[in-house]
Amino acid sequence: MRFWFAALGLLLVLLPGVASAQVVGREEAQQKLSRLSANAHPAECSRLRRQIDHFYGMFERAQAFENVMWEDRLSNHLGMLLAMQQARCPNDVRVDKTAEAFKQLLKLAAQAAIMYFTFGAGGAMF
Repeated sequence: MRFWFAALGLLLVLLPGVASAQVVGREEAQQKLSRLSANAHPAECSRLRRQIDHFYGMFERAQAFENVMWEDRLSNHLGMLLAMQQARCPNDVRVDKTAEAFKQLLKLAAQAAIMYFTFGAGGAMF
């Protein structure tokens, strides 16, 4: 029995990374994932999207509690997840410029309609 306690103690002394939590940065996540293929299985991309959404909510909660340490840890974790998503699911990260331009056009049209139908009085809202 003493042998197992001694072996466990030796293991904890020789491998300090096993006993403590490790944070993986964006660059390190990119390096680890560079070996993997670029296109992941759709289920993995879905899992990453759900995790990113969850941790964004937790980050907003940390901001509401004004907990700086929690915000820092969550931003590091979100950075790692976003780097993984960018490396493994390039279709999820792509920005649709056409949709962004269409949104801007709709916003401009809505502003013009409000000013037209309120005889210029609605322009103060924007």
